[in-house]
Amino acid sequence: MYLKQLTVLLVFLSSCTNLFAQDVEFTVSAPNVVAVGEQFRLVYKLNARPQELNPPAFDNFYILAGPSTSTSSSIQIINGQMTQTYEFTYTYILEATEEGKFTIGPATATVSKRDYKTEAFDIEVVRGSGNQSRQASPKPGAANQPQAEQPSDNIFIDIEFDRQTAYRGQPILATLKIYTRSNIAGFEDFKFPSFNGFWSQDVETPNNISFQRVNVDGRIYNMGVLKKYLLFPQRTGDIKIDPFELVVVAQQQGGRPQSIFDEFFGSYQNVRLQLASKEKVLKIRDLPPNAPASFTGAVGSYNLEASFDKMELKTNEAVNLKVRVAGSGNLKLIETPKFEFPSSFEIFDPKTSDRINTTSQGATGSKTFEYVAIPRGPGKFDLGKLEFSYFDPLKEKYVTLKSKPLVLTVEADGTEQAGSPMVGFGREDIRFIGQDIRFIKTDDIKIDRGFPILIGSKKYWAIITIIIVLFVAVFWWVQQQRKLLNNIMLVKNKRANKVARRRLQLAQKHLQQSNSELFHEELLKALWGYIADKLSIPVANLSSDSARATLRSNNVEESDIEEFLRIIAACEYARYAPKGEYSQMQGLYENAIQLISKLEGVISK
Repeated sequence: MYLKQLTVLLVFLSSCTNLFAQDVEFTVSAPNVVAVGEQFRLVYKLNARPQELNPPAFDNFYILAGPSTSTSSSIQIINGQMTQTYEFTYTYILEATEEGKFTIGPATATVSKRDYKTEAFDIEVVRGSGNQSRQASPKPGAANQPQAEQPSDNIFIDIEFDRQTAYRGQPILATLKIYTRSNIAGFEDFKFPSFNGFWSQDVETPNNISFQRVNVDGRIYNMGVLKKYLLFPQRTGDIKIDPFELVVVAQQQGGRPQSIFDEFFGSYQNVRLQLASKEKVLKIRDLPPNAPASFTGAVGSYNLEASFDKMELKTNEAVNLKVRVAGSGNLKLIETPKFEFPSSFEIFDPKTSDRINTTSQGATGSKTFEYVAIPRGPGKFDLGKLEFSYFDPLKEKYVTLKSKPLVLTVEADGTEQAGSPMVGFGREDIRFIGQDIRFIKTDDIKIDRGFPILIGSKKYWAIITIIIVLFVAVFWWVQQQRKLLNNIMLVKNKRANKVARRRLQLAQKHLQQSNSELFHEELLKALWGYIADKLSIPVANLSSDSARATLRSNNVEESDIEEFLRIIAACEYARYAPKGEYSQMQGLYENAIQLISKLEGVISK
């Protein structure tokens, strides 16, 4: 009993500690645009009880009421952890008295003998909207009805850009906005611009449109953001931006009253309005000439990292060069940096991956390039520094970054053979051997007469007879070998599935032992062996292209063909990837089993 009470007390004390340790937040909210004579709310919120609140002086505004206070609290217990939150609200009702832009200073609240302040903020006061209203033209027979402002006069859409001039490849933020002074019931038939001449990327925006008050030519509108795009110019010159179109369902006051409540409160009807933004033009400048040789199209601001996963290795052992470019700009469009390995290295196509976050501030993140190389000869290789150049639109110049020196030490693994061809020798390594080239003899040369003409002689007919006999013998032997080969192919065809299953079982053992290299090697043998035996493809002719063509001719679906090639490519890469790089061996194994089962049901011999 006492233990239970002690536990409850400890939980309570822990929650109280969390409560007192929480950060104090003191905020203020108010419309940023109001009209002369308009009443509006100014609200201060505090998440702790203040001992004292000192509001600023509300010059140029008349205080109609306030401060009115309200308090709310909530308690949450999650996993035995109790948290309690408070919210204290102080509300003023103000009225704007004259036009202009005014700054309301910070308010001060004292909590636990410590002062907290809000941020100062600006409020713009414009002329009263009543003088700006457009009146609807009276309809016949409706002279006694009140004049109403039409929705078509108070709603428009627009495309706004954060810059009108940019360099090719420099990101431009395009924001699609709607401005309204009427109530909106809904939207229909969006037709967004195509942005020809740009590579565009969507910027995440909230599904629910949040409106805020803005001043447009002295009139107050509610502005909402419909969509945002990040545009990357791909050509230069003046590029026209097509307008975007939208159907808005707006509420219009008027119409015939349907009940006594409509006569008292006023009646409304929905009106469909077809809106279109104005055509815009962006000026795109070309990048300066004389770009560095290491420039691959990057525009923005970046930093560079390049390193090998190991500095010492043996011949025929794979090494990874990882190049990471991070920063902000047109990251998606950056091409692979140029880097030259020695000729004694076997190079695979680089693998590219990126982590890019697209926001209103631009595209930021990183792009990684991984080179896999296999040295075929020993030695110490100073590969120099990897260079990467980009154009900085703010500095209006090219910037070249260099990595740290890249050095590899390759030792012989003992498998070299004396007769094996050597690669990677420079011109200084080639030695002239005097016996390689013989002089042309210029003395008189006696040419002996060859064999006499045999046509019509006994030797001639004997040779013809021998040739015919040999042709018949060879033809008979070829026919026998073809029959035998057909029988072998038939046997291989019938045993293809069984042989593949046996290899898959061996791959499973390597999988259980976490032996990545032997697992991927055995999985490759299972897939290639199955295709070779099932489709009678000679092992020497096995390739991705031949497999694709043969599978298509056997009515295999494209999705299954692509899955086969994907597994093959994944296994090929994983054999030379660094340890721990490829961690989905179980998924590859299961996909291979499913694929062979599907092919077995489709391919018929």
